Amino acid sequence: MATTLEAGPPALRRLQELRAAGESPLLALKTIKNDLTGHASRKVEYIGAGLTLALAEILSDILAGMPATGSTSPEPKPEDEMVFTQIAQITCVIAHEGPSFVQPLLEVDITRGLITCLLLPLTSRTCLAVLKCLIAIAENLPPAESQQWLPHRGPAELLYSKKYISCFGNIIDAAGDTMASQQACDAVLALLCKTVTLERQKRALLESGVLKTLSARLASFVVAEGLVPPSPVSLDLDNSTSAGLPNPAPSFAHMSPVLEALSLLIEGSRHRANVFLSDPAVKAVLPELDDDFSPSDIRRAPWGASYFSGAAIPRLCPHGPFDMLLPFLPVLDSAKSAIQSGFPPLSSVASMPKRWASFLPTSSEPIPLGLNGVSTEDVEESSVIPLLLYVVRTSRGKRRLLAAKLLVDLCCLDLVKKERRASFAALLVPLLTRMLVSDMAQADKSTHLRGSYLCSGLHYTRAVPAVLAALVMDDPRMQKVAVDGDAITALSAGFKTTFDDPAGRKPSLWQPYKATQMGAQRKSPGTRLGPECPSWTMRREMKYREGCLQALAAIAPFEDDYRKEICDQGVLTHVILALEPYRMTEGANQQVEMTGNPVPVVLAACAVVRVLTRSVKALRTKLIEADVTTPIIKLMSSASPELRIAATKVLANLAMDFSPVKESVTDTAVVKKLCEQAHSANARLRLESLWALTQLVLNANKKLKQDVVDELGPSWIKLLIRTDPNDIPAGEVIGLVEREYPPLTVSSGRSSRHNNIRDVVMSDDPDDAPDSVRAAPDNDGEAALASNDGFDTMHTTQDDLEIQAQLLDLIRNLFCGDDASDLVKYVLDEMGQDDFFRIMLDRLRPRTMAGSTRKENYTTAAPSTIVVKVLYIISHVGACESRWRSAIASHYALMKQVLTFCSHSDREIRAQCCWLAINLTYEDDASDRLACKHRAVELQKVGFVPQLRKLESDPDLNVRERAKSAIHLLSNLIEA
Repeated sequence: MATTLEAGPPALRRLQELRAAGESPLLALKTIKNDLTGHASRKVEYIGAGLTLALAEILSDILAGMPATGSTSPEPKPEDEMVFTQIAQITCVIAHEGPSFVQPLLEVDITRGLITCLLLPLTSRTCLAVLKCLIAIAENLPPAESQQWLPHRGPAELLYSKKYISCFGNIIDAAGDTMASQQACDAVLALLCKTVTLERQKRALLESGVLKTLSARLASFVVAEGLVPPSPVSLDLDNSTSAGLPNPAPSFAHMSPVLEALSLLIEGSRHRANVFLSDPAVKAVLPELDDDFSPSDIRRAPWGASYFSGAAIPRLCPHGPFDMLLPFLPVLDSAKSAIQSGFPPLSSVASMPKRWASFLPTSSEPIPLGLNGVSTEDVEESSVIPLLLYVVRTSRGKRRLLAAKLLVDLCCLDLVKKERRASFAALLVPLLTRMLVSDMAQADKSTHLRGSYLCSGLHYTRAVPAVLAALVMDDPRMQKVAVDGDAITALSAGFKTTFDDPAGRKPSLWQPYKATQMGAQRKSPGTRLGPECPSWTMRREMKYREGCLQALAAIAPFEDDYRKEICDQGVLTHVILALEPYRMTEGANQQVEMTGNPVPVVLAACAVVRVLTRSVKALRTKLIEADVTTPIIKLMSSASPELRIAATKVLANLAMDFSPVKESVTDTAVVKKLCEQAHSANARLRLESLWALTQLVLNANKKLKQDVVDELGPSWIKLLIRTDPNDIPAGEVIGLVEREYPPLTVSSGRSSRHNNIRDVVMSDDPDDAPDSVRAAPDNDGEAALASNDGFDTMHTTQDDLEIQAQLLDLIRNLFCGDDASDLVKYVLDEMGQDDFFRIMLDRLRPRTMAGSTRKENYTTAAPSTIVVKVLYIISHVGACESRWRSAIASHYALMKQVLTFCSHSDREIRAQCCWLAINLTYEDDASDRLACKHRAVELQKVGFVPQLRKLESDPDLNVRERAKSAIHLLSNLIEA
């Protein structure tokens, strides 16, 4: 439907006249484009006059008038292509002004027409113009809702729908020997990297063949650079070395967009990574190499280590064509001794004497050692891994970073051999650390060429922290290399620069008309600007801030010196500022001020604070001065579930017994909030809240402990500890309603469950409402909490098992300290003494599962994590008043069950069996001697004495000493 304009710019009126006369609007469109370029006020005027609606209608009319030609897309006329180009360029000019200018474009749905154009057989030049327009829109998307941070997902939903997703593969496949086609390919990859955010979108790209196309394109770059090693099969054939290889990429093509797109698609998905590594094109250019020895050449030494014999060549590290191009790394002495020495390696657990020291692992089974001193279980490494490492070593700038990012993604998915990962500390970390120490000129975005930016729009030097964080996480050796390379100094300096530019303050644009004159036109969609919201620059700055925080948190989880260095850099004030959530306020002179940080930045800041709170020194100095507890407590009331979980994790560290700020987090309101969160339907929030409460009640006063019990509810505690997590029906969350969970019957692999009755959430929190139940995440691990739209209420059996173990730990800490007997009485009176000890017995008993016949029944032992918690509780109760100790000793079934754990493989469980005997027979004073003797006789009847005798020769030192103490007490009492 045509739009009638009574007033407006002359060029726009001319456009409408040409449309009404049925003539080509090409010349008018060119005039409008020239008129708009570089003039923000004219863009406001044109939008108010209805330009966006006119452009959408012209585009829609042309597309609707194209005749269908069977299964193929209709070919547009050359003049129509020129119109497409002009509309795309005009829209691009408008979109570059910012999110408020993109809002009217979304209102008229012009993006649908532009995306439809990508399905047509356009020339590369026209396709490139449309892609640049879509990229500009994707960079400047406004939020879906006011006051929110997450950008609008409308264009992405269209791009990755079944109707339009084929445009990605078509444009990538069409990249040929022309510069324009290669530029269009790079542009569509940039559009992909800017818009892919959800797991289902990545799965859709996999199903549409985009991942396969990208794999083939990467293979073409390998061929073009002459990095194709000969296949073992091709060496036996004449002139067949190049058979099946893809065509080499042109010299003006770029590998970086392909690496970035591949990294984005395989991130967090082992399945998609395997699809990439096993692609035929990749296999053709990077064939797998067979081992140069036979399995019979591997021998096993008497002490259990493996070694080579015969003519086998020891492969102490991965050996392939690209390994010859990498720097040589000497093998560690411990690895050599495990293979070459004729004597057992000193570090081998199997070589230790029968009596192991207490600091060794709890398992009595020796750790299997491989050829290099690590576990023999390893992955089959693809030749892509050494290729990427070679590209990292030989490249510079953006290409080096993206090759490293793809390599790190594969490493995080455990697709890299352990010995290869050990070499990253020498081959990869120093290069990334060096990229952090950049010139200050790099902070000025205006001085950079476009080639210095990633497809996502972030300058490559500002993407280094996030890559480094993923690489050094949980690896002390790599963390040390990074710190030695002044990574903390560079990250701290970069992090502080993100607070220098007031990017969150933006004045309103001048408008050529008064508000009363524009009122009538603003009633139509697409004729008014959107509200002020985060700009492209602000989003990139926040992304860099997030990366710096992630890297600082990843570097210092273990070493106190690293934490001290972070504090000495003076970043704590800025970290506290990063804990402030994002919000928008309108100030004087129509200025919109955006303060705070988006959810990912706040989460990263919480991670830094959590790492720093592991240090007693940091807690007692810097963190106290920064008053870190105040913003953390505020975050616990945030509307975002992720922020509440992160804040609760930090609070658990602040509530540690040695923390000097523990008193500030024992406020009644904080305790009530933690207990309220413990009743949440979200498994993670429930677990972290119980963990924080466990720390709070340790050595706390009697009133605080009783308040925790009252707030949680004795009946709720009783329900959670008495219910086996395996008995909870699917779709239900334990503890939200008071009900019984009878044992489930498992027969022939089928689960006979009760009716799937969803628990009603008993909470005033709107986030806990039943309608917030989310779908279960897929195997690729889709994030169920991508936004603050509610909790994920899906619980697994493992989740409920960890929650139950944490609640048992909470009870254990309640029963500690000077008031332990009073708390034992308080809890047992509320739950009932008989019920409490019966619950403890049930948690220790093995579980019998029914088969199709009685002969097929099988028994599973109680989980060790639960057993050790229950034994601790019983031991603590056994250290209280005499009546509780006598009640335990006379509980024949409970004592008989405890006795079965004296031969358990976990040394901590064996030690607790000894401690229970000690606590029950230890004389507090002379008046308790008769009761202790009676309890000693009860233990002797059950059979404790012979079992303790066996534990006197236990491999673990602690168990041996505790067993000797128990035997000494029992012998003195029984013989007296």
